[in-house]
Amino acid sequence: MFTPGRIGTMKVPNRFIRSATAEFGANPDGTVIDEYYELYKDLARGKVGLIIQGHLYIMDEGKAHEKMAGIVHDYHLKGLKQIVSTIHGTNSDSKVAAQLNHGGIHSVSKKAPSVLDGKEGYMMTEDDIESVIKSFGSAALKAKQIGYDAVQIHAAHGYLVSQFLSSKSNQRQDSWGGRLENKVKLLLEIYREIRSQTGSNYPVLVKINNSDEPREGFPVEEACKVTRWLADAGINAIEVSGNQSTRTKFEEEGYFTKNAKRIKEQIGDTPLSVVGGLRSIHTIQKIRQDYADFISLSRPFIREPDLVKKFQKGKKQADCISCNKCFSAPKIITCLEKEE
Repeated sequence: MFTPGRIGTMKVPNRFIRSATAEFGANPDGTVIDEYYELYKDLARGKVGLIIQGHLYIMDEGKAHEKMAGIVHDYHLKGLKQIVSTIHGTNSDSKVAAQLNHGGIHSVSKKAPSVLDGKEGYMMTEDDIESVIKSFGSAALKAKQIGYDAVQIHAAHGYLVSQFLSSKSNQRQDSWGGRLENKVKLLLEIYREIRSQTGSNYPVLVKINNSDEPREGFPVEEACKVTRWLADAGINAIEVSGNQSTRTKFEEEGYFTKNAKRIKEQIGDTPLSVVGGLRSIHTIQKIRQDYADFISLSRPFIREPDLVKKFQKGKKQADCISCNKCFSAPKIITCLEKEE
């Protein structure tokens, strides 16, 4: 776990990834607040190998929730660039990736239907879809230009790209729906657009559900096929995640690992990371030795941003108890249990 790894052209100092975690700390206009810098400085000082920043909306219509940061307008970029500089300014060699996202039906923007507003979804037009694809590419280019080491496409957790992959939410009868080859087209077109904007050597990652259980709209068999196609297309790494609605209290360690192993069998040498309830160094090392190239953690790094260093010094178990109080922090995501 403490040896360097490689994702495309990016050398990562160890095998720990901070999985993108929504910070809930942006201003209403999508600019980051000052607390972002300390949050990411702490992660870098803690020797996290690759830090994936919480999702950034790639167009105003795709803002997934309030207090979400954006990577759309020029005024968004100054704060994002400072986050990159803050991480690179430590002596940790930590790398940082921007996670790019569109909220789809979960968007809180007044320009898009939103479940939160009690609206119903509408079928996107070809122009709508093309605009989304271009916006992902534009955001990726901005990320590269301001210094991010990589970008990650968010294709999980029921947001727009995930919605297209799921037969439960994608009821289209045209070339963007129906057969899996059609449902995956949005994701593949986004990847190709990002690649065309950023070049062949810039690392591009994807985060994808291992399945859509318990909703069953995207079974693991389809996840295996989609990730195989992504690997064939040249994606640089795949992070396996899943729906979090039923994953609150600590029940089992590594609840996505079984399906992640099946996915790894399909993608060959393409690096794979898995997230989801991992807490003990024993389990982490076993998964790493068995099949995973990297291991992703989210909530444990909220409580202990220096957890990598602690593991290296002999700590056996993360302190996180999966209570999810961190998502209720008043200003920016913080472990509230630790403060009690």
